[in-house]
Amino acid sequence: MSRSRALSSLLRRAGRAGRALGDDARATAAVEAALILPVALTMFALLVYGAEAFAVQRKVTLTARTVTDLVTQAAPTQMSSGASVVVHATIDNLLCAANAVIQPYNSNNMSMVVSQVKVNSDGATTADGLTASVTWSEPYNGATARALNQKITLPTGLGVGQAGNYLVLGEVYYNFTPLSLFTPAAAMTLHDAIYLTPRQSTSITCTDCATHS
Repeated sequence: MSRSRALSSLLRRAGRAGRALGDDARATAAVEAALILPVALTMFALLVYGAEAFAVQRKVTLTARTVTDLVTQAAPTQMSSGASVVVHATIDNLLCAANAVIQPYNSNNMSMVVSQVKVNSDGATTADGLTASVTWSEPYNGATARALNQKITLPTGLGVGQAGNYLVLGEVYYNFTPLSLFTPAAAMTLHDAIYLTPRQSTSITCTDCATHS
């Protein structure tokens, strides 16, 4: 009898220990989940933010390329000097056409500036490279035109051996606000700039642009 009672008592203690172990394991799992879940959600949100920002940035680059390409290929009136003349209305129409490239993202968040710059003939350079001066500039959707004769440092390698030549600069700015998921993310301005040479002539003249000589 005593052996039977001892065995029964042992089994009960084992059962209680098993249940306690199970409860402890569930509690541990709950604590681990509570600690890991915020980190996992934050990482997921950052992944979504990064993917969306990358997609918008790609559109910004395509838009900058498009508007610069359109302006350099515009069919302007030729001057006796060999330069080409366009009016700001023509450039505005090209900016408006390039505006569609940003779709399906909101084009109201995007502004653009297209300018012509002349590579400095005096060979002036900065620590970063050659400089160029603005000859005219036209903004779009609230952007600010570059000032006449404003000095711009050209990207490394650009303008070498081209002193006195002209380049068209297309710039795009996009006010990007990430989707509101599990953690807030600050708004940022995405930007890109493209330089191309005029296709129809050595330079383009715009006598009624927002900034002009």
